[in-house]
Amino acid sequence: MLAAGSLIPLKQFEIFVKVVAGLKQQLPGIKAMLIGNGPEKDKLKTLIEKHALQSNMILTGELQYPEVLQWMLRAKVFLHPSSYEGFSGVCQEALAAGAHVVSFCKPMKQDIKHWFIVNNKDEMKNLVLKILQNPGIAFEKTIPFDINDTAKKMMKLFEA
Repeated sequence: MLAAGSLIPLKQFEIFVKVVAGLKQQLPGIKAMLIGNGPEKDKLKTLIEKHALQSNMILTGELQYPEVLQWMLRAKVFLHPSSYEGFSGVCQEALAAGAHVVSFCKPMKQDIKHWFIVNNKDEMKNLVLKILQNPGIAFEKTIPFDINDTAKKMMKLFEA
């Protein structure tokens, strides 16, 4: 399981830590990684220790972009607990890498394949558990919006 971003209050990464702690009860060997840096780093380290997640969770600090993408390719689930987000680029990158995305913020009216929206921490934990325990679930690269299609649609706007 993976999460990435600025370690700031808006991103709510303490929820990520608590979800991992809850999942550890059913999946003792769960592995999770939080990529990023920011003012919440020490608070998150303390929370990891409080929940005895040192062998389950790595807080990497900031990584170079290509290395983040490599970790995304290995992740089954990308958790995005942010309290607010537009159309998150990091979530789209995780989908393109083959991970399932679970977040609180729905980026648009239309559903996006492998991007799941939940309302709270417990729903997040339960959905991640369901994904990880389903042996038949597909982990396939998903690109919901091709840049060529997007460019064609934008060009049509100017064809009047």
